Amino acid sequence: MHSKTMAKLSFSTLLMAVLYSYPAAHGWAQVSNLCPQPLKVAYNDWAPYAFQGPKGVALGLDIEIMAQLAAELGCEVSFIYIPAKRSHQMLKQGTVDLMMGATQTPERQTYARFSDEYRDEEVKLFANAGSQDYRQLRQWEDLFTYKLRLLAPVAGWYGKDYEQSRARLAQAHLLILSPDLDKSVHMLAYGRGDVMIGDAAAVSYIAKRYPNIQLVPLNITLERSGIHLMLSQVSMGAAQLAAFNQAIHTLTRRGTIAHLQQKWQSSLHISSLKKDGDS
Repeated sequence: MHSKTMAKLSFSTLLMAVLYSYPAAHGWAQVSNLCPQPLKVAYNDWAPYAFQGPKGVALGLDIEIMAQLAAELGCEVSFIYIPAKRSHQMLKQGTVDLMMGATQTPERQTYARFSDEYRDEEVKLFANAGSQDYRQLRQWEDLFTYKLRLLAPVAGWYGKDYEQSRARLAQAHLLILSPDLDKSVHMLAYGRGDVMIGDAAAVSYIAKRYPNIQLVPLNITLERSGIHLMLSQVSMGAAQLAAFNQAIHTLTRRGTIAHLQQKWQSSLHISSLKKDGDS
């Protein structure tokens, strides 16, 4: 397990360690009236979007996007590694200012301000390449028809079909909760479930890190939605929200976000080639 030590990086340090290839926005080093103190941004293991690298350094697509947004606003960022459930509680209390990679839901809107979309994601089902069970799946209800055990991380949004079926799946003994996507991948590989649910890019990224795990995505897309930042209603106001929205649109127009997405998609492809070539 990861230690509970908070991994904190000033924005300038993160630029040198992670974003050295991108030009800084004008005025990034100035103290911003929008954030006189470093913004406390929670993250947890959600590769390739956010994860802890060597020596506790925060890495990932969302980390880099957040850093660029902060640069645009002249803010500093403190990335803090916190488990997902605790992150939401701290956001409610205002002890954390922001969370990344969020799907907008009515329940979350009671304690968070949602930015405009800055990327999107796709939720799919995956199975072991050698399994035959998944070939029967054509629609969500087939899980019940063929009594297939579904592996799902305990925290996260995986689409309306999953949310509306959780109780039924549990009653039918077809729902197996895991701590996170990484554990879901390993549990599926060892036959602890028949299929798993998760963000398509994240599951693919995790699986390709393990040479002996071969997963295939099923032809069922459960959710395709926009992804937002979540700002604490306690510590962040309407002015900060408006500023982040403007920064999102500015970086989108410049092509900065698309460039970062391409960078991480390329890293996923490179990982796949290394695995296939055993190099």
